[in-house]
Amino acid sequence: MTQPSFGQFCWNELATPDVQKAKDFYSKVFGWQFEDLDSGQMTYTIVKSNNKEFAGIWHIPNEHQHEIPPHWMAYILVPDVAQALDKAKQNGAQEIKGVTKAGDMGQFAIITDPTGAHLALWQTTQQQ
Repeated sequence: MTQPSFGQFCWNELATPDVQKAKDFYSKVFGWQFEDLDSGQMTYTIVKSNNKEFAGIWHIPNEHQHEIPPHWMAYILVPDVAQALDKAKQNGAQEIKGVTKAGDMGQFAIITDPTGAHLALWQTTQQQ
């Protein structure tokens, strides 16, 4: 797999009420491996295939499960998430979640495109 360029999909993330059930399913069907990272506030699971990280899994908190359905979210790499969010909104996107810091990894925003499809914009702090 090549490194994504700006404007390409760069990450996928599963939000689920049952992380263990998801891990069991995806390991049996696709042979995926998992690494749990505990931040103290939450556990984020890195998903790997052939020792390459390509996705993450997070638990939907019980109090939000009525408003956040289980779903896969695709992330598109952008050089400046605030600028990309503004441009997306100027072209018919709706802002779902504004620019949000993701630890030391980068920042993201979530939108729906003009057709109603959800996607995330991702600006990394890592060198491209």
